[in-house]
Amino acid sequence: MRKMLLSLIILQTVICNSINAQIALLNTAVAKINSYKNISYEQISKQKNPFSSDWSSFKLNAITSPATTGQNGLYNIKDERGYQNIYNGSASIDLDLTNKTYEISNGPKQIGWHTPYYWAHFIKQCLNRGPQRVLKLADTMINKTACYYISLVMLDSLPAKEVHDFYLSKTTYLPVFVRQYLQGVFGKGDIMGTQVSVMINEDSYSGYRVNNKLFTDIASFTIPVNFKPAKKAELIMAGTKAPGWQLKDLQGNTISSQSLRNKVILIDFSFNACAACMLSIPMLNKLHERYKGDNVQIITVNVADTKESVARFAKKNNINYSILLNGKQVAENFKVSAYPTFYLIDKSGNIASAAEGFDTDFETKLSAKIDSL
Repeated sequence: MRKMLLSLIILQTVICNSINAQIALLNTAVAKINSYKNISYEQISKQKNPFSSDWSSFKLNAITSPATTGQNGLYNIKDERGYQNIYNGSASIDLDLTNKTYEISNGPKQIGWHTPYYWAHFIKQCLNRGPQRVLKLADTMINKTACYYISLVMLDSLPAKEVHDFYLSKTTYLPVFVRQYLQGVFGKGDIMGTQVSVMINEDSYSGYRVNNKLFTDIASFTIPVNFKPAKKAELIMAGTKAPGWQLKDLQGNTISSQSLRNKVILIDFSFNACAACMLSIPMLNKLHERYKGDNVQIITVNVADTKESVARFAKKNNINYSILLNGKQVAENFKVSAYPTFYLIDKSGNIASAAEGFDTDFETKLSAKIDSL
């Protein structure tokens, strides 16, 4: 019995020492990253849609430096989709390089740019929260870089799971690859979904340069003279004639405003990865069942996803109303800038109402408007 007890004590000691060593390694990484005066790099950011099996990815180039405010530090990030985002220490500046417009907002935007300074801040927060497990897995090579591999398991239950895998350079402690696995029932505000969703984020880093003496001063960034302030599109006012449109549905049928004349039309503008759009699906299904057979048509105009992706999405979520494809231009014609956006069109083809977003009593309000028409 004494030998067994002694063995357990030794095992617990070994485990504690191992955990302490892993936490020490992460604290060393945090301190090392924060010691860099500036960092430039290339990044490939990939994300799995939490509501489907689809992946999206984009490349970006970034220069960053520490800041007293903002978990990302100061940054100047340009991505291949045609956008440039800057935080200069006092304001966030978003440039649309295609349309040559800009937006300015005070303070940093805490968005998922996942700069090295962001990961240093994130790791520190995770350690302060107290992870369920800190796992030191086998060291490995990624892109010819020798890496430590440490996994932070923050949650591991049903249905909630949160795991962050860090592959850190053994030389610089900078992230070479980071993978986040997030699982749970999603919601927005006081509205909760009913299904378990999985989101995966993966970030790959290369081309690091640190402490560059010729580093661009992010704090002194100025907006190019040929750029103009971006103007938010205002939704079309009630009583206005609705724009005409023509799109194909999943079955290849052509549906148009002309083919639906003399009907009340509810148009929902959305895309597969939109959380609020996802939460509105049960409502749209119920409205479709309630009004089918009447002169009411419920349709979704998808603005971003492929036909194959939309078909899988519709099947998975038991969508029973019509989904129209390739609706980006139609959305622009309807002045849509947020998702979901709903337009109710009367039998004469005029806008009866327009609304952005989705809330708990939206179905009741929308049903009343449809009944009135």
